[in-house]
Amino acid sequence: MVPGRSLGWQGWLVGFLILAVLGLTVALIIFVVKANSKACKDGLLAEEECHSVTRLLEVQLTQAWEGLLRNEVQAATCNETVVTLLASLEMEKAQSQEWLAKGEELRGEIEELKHKLQNASVEAERLRKGAETSSKKKEIASASSLKALSPLVVSVHLLLAFVALLA
Repeated sequence: MVPGRSLGWQGWLVGFLILAVLGLTVALIIFVVKANSKACKDGLLAEEECHSVTRLLEVQLTQAWEGLLRNEVQAATCNETVVTLLASLEMEKAQSQEWLAKGEELRGEIEELKHKLQNASVEAERLRKGAETSSKKKEIASASSLKALSPLVVSVHLLLAFVALLA
């Protein structure tokens, strides 16, 4: 090169490229030093731990949601069972009321039948006394008629015995 002559555009380009390569090399060295530093490694570990904890929390949250859904289904089933049991209870109450009413009705009928039985017993006793009186009267009448007919009956028997002997 000739002294005093200026560099051409190619020289400037080469110089610029050399400066650019030197700048990038320095930046790369700074990046490598910082990337391998304790703070950077700690930051990466913290980030990985954070992702791990986040995944664990996501799994736990999913399980909690699934448990909640199962519990909601179970609660709905329990509610249906309660509604069914309440309806059944109401039916049982109604039937119990019917039975109580029927029991009261039957008690009334029993009291009525007791009263009729008592009246029938009194009537039977009255009729028995009347029959005793009547039978005593018949005995007396029969005894007196037998006394009156007794000699006649004896003579008829004797006559029959005599006829039987002759025959």
